[in-house]
Amino acid sequence: MKESDFLEFAAGVFEVPADTVSLDTCYNSIPAWDSVMQLRLVVEIESTYGIEIPIDKVADLKTLAQFYDLVKGI
Repeated sequence: MKESDFLEFAAGVFEVPADTVSLDTCYNSIPAWDSVMQLRLVVEIESTYGIEIPIDKVADLKTLAQFYDLVKGI
């Protein structure tokens, strides 16, 4: 999975232009990324990439880089 593909995916989930997110984008750094969107991002990643993110890890995921590392690991 290419980084650019993942960032386009994340931007789609957040409903923002792809050029407004990067791997450095973190929780609450864009208005769309709040606690509800955090859960939506988890669900979308699990559904799209066929992985399971343990619920106890969700609160620790604060950047798109951390999510991308999970996706790359598949």
